[in-house]
Amino acid sequence: MLRLGLPIALLCLLLVSGRAVAADTPVGNWLTADHNGVIHIAPCGDGFCGQISSIKLAPGEAMPVDWQGDPQCKLTIVQTTSQRSGDHGPVWQGVVLDPRSGVSHPMLLYFNASGGLVLHGYALIPLLGESTVWTAYPGPVFPDCHFSG
Repeated sequence: MLRLGLPIALLCLLLVSGRAVAADTPVGNWLTADHNGVIHIAPCGDGFCGQISSIKLAPGEAMPVDWQGDPQCKLTIVQTTSQRSGDHGPVWQGVVLDPRSGVSHPMLLYFNASGGLVLHGYALIPLLGESTVWTAYPGPVFPDCHFSG
């Protein structure tokens, strides 16, 4: 019994450590606060980029277009440029793009206590901003950017 206890304890420690490391980056698929889209965040350059990977569409509904008339599917809307330590973990600074207007705003990206990814966009200073919370999306993402979420 004792012989099995140590390997199992070590395996549990490795699994917990792996989760902790994974939670220190925003990499993955994130369901937007309104549950109408999924953003895929991946490493790019020295930071992270987030692309629209899925949009909730009704049957027969056309893919929304951006400010230039191009489909929003695969449009990069989040890009981090730096990272610092915050009170509760890493904070990434960068820009968020409004796909309808083409206007970029400064933003902060960080985890809340529940494990949600907070995107805080602002105008001049973070105090003059608005936050939205994205949740991890474990579902499938299809090449045509459609999901029924």
